[in-house]
Amino acid sequence: MKKQFLYSLTVFVLLISLSVPALAQEGTPILVWIDTTRQAAVDAYLAAHPENASLIQVEIVDRAEFSQKVLLFNNVGSGWPDVVFAEPEIIATVAGEQHDYPLDLTPYVSADILDNFADGANAPCTTPDGQLLCLRNDLAQMVLWYDAPLMAEYGYDVPTTWEEYEALGNQVAAEHPGTIIGAFGDDQGMHTYLWGSRCPVAQLVDATTVYINTADPTCTRAATMVDNLLANGSMVALSPFDPAFVQLVTDGKLLMLPAASWYGEYVFGGKEDSLYYQAADGRLGVAAPLRWSGEDTAWTGAQGGSSWAVSKHSTNPTLAAEFVVFVTTADAYQGTAPTLPAYEPAATVWAQTLASNGVYAFDPFPVLQSSATLIDPLWGNVRFSRASAFNTVVIPALQDGQTVVEAMPVFQEQLVNLAQSIGYTVVTSR
Repeated sequence: MKKQFLYSLTVFVLLISLSVPALAQEGTPILVWIDTTRQAAVDAYLAAHPENASLIQVEIVDRAEFSQKVLLFNNVGSGWPDVVFAEPEIIATVAGEQHDYPLDLTPYVSADILDNFADGANAPCTTPDGQLLCLRNDLAQMVLWYDAPLMAEYGYDVPTTWEEYEALGNQVAAEHPGTIIGAFGDDQGMHTYLWGSRCPVAQLVDATTVYINTADPTCTRAATMVDNLLANGSMVALSPFDPAFVQLVTDGKLLMLPAASWYGEYVFGGKEDSLYYQAADGRLGVAAPLRWSGEDTAWTGAQGGSSWAVSKHSTNPTLAAEFVVFVTTADAYQGTAPTLPAYEPAATVWAQTLASNGVYAFDPFPVLQSSATLIDPLWGNVRFSRASAFNTVVIPALQDGQTVVEAMPVFQEQLVNLAQSIGYTVVTSR
């Protein structure tokens, strides 16, 4: 009887050891996956915590491949990074049963720290049942960037609604052909125009249900506007990072561009190595996100706004969580980063970084700060890539001579198939 008990106990312990991650071991190294821009975050952490220098291992990785790599690691039972830098949308794709990657950070992050993040900043990181799967690094709400001297030279007023924006595009096309006010050549277009219109490309109803309806009037109005501006030439079917688009900027043809908050420092820049402006000549203006007439709130989309997540498989989750809290909240990193910090105390320090950049026509921080809470919460993070569907359906359709409106039914079909393939129930009306 005793032998049978000991045998059963041994089997039980063996089964437990095979079904749960390794027990946490304080003092074991953690592997951190970042992009090149976030090396500064690691450097800031190591400067503040030199005692942990031997415990922080870093790899620069293309996070676009993260979801597939997690499946591979799950198959072989090893390889997961303890910490990963990625957009909440990507973290959402590895949060389902098949991937089961992110650790719930709730026990590791105090309420005082969470309360200091911008309102809604961590909503994309939070599951319907309250688990905190990541901490936001930065916010990337769309605002309206514009060339202030060129606007003054042409005698144009900065639009406040999408209807005014479209009317200005018509005027620009007639009076200054070749001048552009927007770009629509990759998923930036989806995040700017469809999300900013509250188009239900994929809105979470609950944890297992998603609402998709690209025929909704909120989608049609945005698609029709884009088609009109593309047709008259005041918008171009190019990515903002396409060399041809950059050349238009260099040639002084960019009047305005609805784009993410991080474009100011990271893209326009006003530095010798900046993508757009190499001179800090007080040229860059910024205005609040555009709204649709008759709507009280200027809900906006976002492009990026990444986060940090910790693996369930980490053998040192305490250190991993400590690292994540530091890089999302510390002035030493966030105060000088190229993106708007999601952590508000750090954002006020970051404002000084903007003030020292002579590229701006005026202090942009009030606009960026006030618009940070306007990202449309209906969009939601789903476990499939809307961006990949957009880039493989809508953009090729434009290149083949179709309109955005004409491409929307196929986009709808692709989105529904993707959602259903991973277990979502899709509803197409509300």
